[in-house]
Amino acid sequence: MTSPCARLSRVRFGVFSAAATCLLLTACTSGQVGEADGELVIGTMLPLTGAEAEQGSAARAALEDQLGEIATASEFDDLQIRMVHTDVRSDAALVDEALDELLANNVDVVIGPPSTSQDAVTKSRLASAGVVLHLPLSQPPEPQAVMMADAIIADGHALVSMMLPIGTPVAMSDALASRLSDNGGTLLSHVEYEPSAERFDPEVAQVADDESTAVLVIGAGSTQSLVDALEAVGAGPSSRIVYVLGATSGITPTVGLRLIEPLAPLADRAGDRLVVASLAAAKAETDDPATIAGAVSEVVSGNTLCSSFDNCLNSLRNDSSVQFAGRGANGFDATGAPTAVPYSLTAYNADGEINEIDSRVITSG
Repeated sequence: MTSPCARLSRVRFGVFSAAATCLLLTACTSGQVGEADGELVIGTMLPLTGAEAEQGSAARAALEDQLGEIATASEFDDLQIRMVHTDVRSDAALVDEALDELLANNVDVVIGPPSTSQDAVTKSRLASAGVVLHLPLSQPPEPQAVMMADAIIADGHALVSMMLPIGTPVAMSDALASRLSDNGGTLLSHVEYEPSAERFDPEVAQVADDESTAVLVIGAGSTQSLVDALEAVGAGPSSRIVYVLGATSGITPTVGLRLIEPLAPLADRAGDRLVVASLAAAKAETDDPATIAGAVSEVVSGNTLCSSFDNCLNSLRNDSSVQFAGRGANGFDATGAPTAVPYSLTAYNADGEINEIDSRVITSG
């Protein structure tokens, strides 16, 4: 029996910024979105500017390094891999610009964005354009909401308010309300906010009117200004426990604040998605996005556990089914979405130092 990777001998690869790729578009690729053309184009949506720029830039550098390692290991029967990076923050217009850039470069796979609120828009546009393999850097909203409900209930809070960026799937607030209710709690309100707004007066006023003892903020952009606005109306960390899930960079630690982020840095999570996509392409022996998407389940749910592209590829060469275990998640579902993701929940004392008693690791999904 022929190994699924037996004919794969080497990879030629390139890494381009979005701007550079625009200049090289005609020379680099002639295929259309959703079609096989001999080139696997992987697009990324990372926060390269703004509050999360340090993490985004580190992720971009890690992806470029890892692409070199994949090339050294491998593969792909003269298939060229090209990576296109775009910048996303909390600005919806910037997300649209990033998607325009990626689609103009005929991407086969998209990694990102890291924000749950940006994910729904991204999925919709990519699906309508024919991009069938989207590997977001955030988990689906439901498991995150269940995780947060459990954490809030465990901390002794039954009355909860929620603030979430415009565009966050309604499934997130629904799942939070359901899980709280199952455990004797109540979601008193869920208030949408525009992350790029200069002020949040009407939104925080709604939360202040609640009798909640805990506020869950789904972070986006510079979340510090939203926390400050809550504090100004008596609904901030000095009077209620404020949980911030995601986009916590730049937030001043203070008592009453709980910051929740995936335990693995963005660079590791992005790297996991690149390995999943590359292994699926190796298994599929093509850059056809539909075929690659169909092969994802075969590299994340097999019998042979492996933790790197090189190790997984060796198993595929031996006709083994593989189960890639990444650094940012304990597993992946058949679509490549992460499962059982560990998060750090960090609490603080009045002096801004970490409160070791209330801090802990929680797991989503």
